[in-house]
Amino acid sequence: MPTMADVAAKVGVSRQLVGLVFRDAPGVGAETAAKIRAAAKELGYRPNLAAQSLRRDSSNNIGFMFHADQASMQGILPAMYKSTKEAGFNLVLGAVSPSHSENEAIEELLGYRCEGLVIAGSELSQSRLQKLAREIPLVSLGRRIEQVRAGMVSSNGEAGIFAVTEHLISLGHKDIAYVNAVEMRDAEYRLEGYLAAMDAHKLQSRVVDVEGDFAEIGGGEAANRLLKGNLPTAVVCNNDQSALGLSYRLLQAGVKIPAQVSVTGYDDTVAQFPFMNLTTARQEPEDLAHYAVSDLVARIKGEKYLSETYLTPAQLIVRSSTAKPRRDPALRA
Repeated sequence: MPTMADVAAKVGVSRQLVGLVFRDAPGVGAETAAKIRAAAKELGYRPNLAAQSLRRDSSNNIGFMFHADQASMQGILPAMYKSTKEAGFNLVLGAVSPSHSENEAIEELLGYRCEGLVIAGSELSQSRLQKLAREIPLVSLGRRIEQVRAGMVSSNGEAGIFAVTEHLISLGHKDIAYVNAVEMRDAEYRLEGYLAAMDAHKLQSRVVDVEGDFAEIGGGEAANRLLKGNLPTAVVCNNDQSALGLSYRLLQAGVKIPAQVSVTGYDDTVAQFPFMNLTTARQEPEDLAHYAVSDLVARIKGEKYLSETYLTPAQLIVRSSTAKPRRDPALRA
């Protein structure tokens, strides 16, 4: 790998001068700095960010732990990079997968001397989170936790699901089922929105509890249960991935969407795909990232210590997966 000395030799300057340029330190003329950067690009030299961080009292790193299989990360990851950069920090990622636990991802982030952590959709116990928050500034993204001195940022799931349920009711639907992912973090708030809308219109609720997987597999399982009896005229799913699994299974069984069953989701991730075109409640990734990073930076600077919760808006997005209810209320698959 090319070194700083190689760049210095190519331009004909000292190694120290090259170091000043890549630390953005004063004392180097614009023309010389441009030559140094051009030579570095030509040689393929990149400064060692890890070594730079060890030479500083602070690493200037923010760690982000996330679950790699969650579709919402497609929007949140770029938003986290943007918000972190605007705050003057670097973002270090710790991905969670079936072979890489949350604790392993967090330990790696701590090894990079991160000054604070944002943990998304964490499944850690409350006691573990309490201990972690005593060790390092902490923000929980997508999970509201109690008795932990940390920032908590989540979209307003109860309002978002209330909005999509109200939309279905406004179309004339009365038999509306809800797919409830029992083990999904903050699932109770989204369920609350559905129940509140149904209760407001004095309609009978119909909740399908799904254990375990709360994405495509869970949605497919919910569809299987609904197919065993009289189908509702509409289904509200706990998230877009669940709606994808449910829609695919219904289509396999010959059920037309939305002519026979209207389907909605939450998140606005796979909902945007043309083959889905799903009515959903959108949580804005940039809002989530902005509040998560802003709160964490305040904690890193010692400006905030106690817990605080931010709920970002969830906007109803109407697409072609919803329509007026079918005429035959007793349709069976």
